[in-house]
Amino acid sequence: MSPLVLGQRMLRLEDGRKGVVALVEGERRVTYEDRGELLVAPKREEWIPEESPRPPLRAEEKLEVAMHADRALCAIDRHEPLRFWERPSLSDEPYDANLVLAIIAYLSARS
Repeated sequence: MSPLVLGQRMLRLEDGRKGVVALVEGERRVTYEDRGELLVAPKREEWIPEESPRPPLRAEEKLEVAMHADRALCAIDRHEPLRFWERPSLSDEPYDANLVLAIIAYLSARS
């Protein structure tokens, strides 16, 4: 197991309980709260680092994702090749504005 970092958030493999690494009697241990009581996890329990949440997308990133999807739909509808290597222009009028709005709304709610 990798060395524990003070303050690192952890998940217990057995049941997904959340804990945090703290200094207990000079030793780094995983602590967690159960029914209002702070407990120290036994050394034999398996804990893994909790993945940090992804940062939310910026507005221009959401628009870029939506414009990529809009461009793909346009290419399919018109039976044209999709130039996926070209970045879409964010200032161009979208082919399907409702699709762009739906994707932006989804990405905003997801973050």
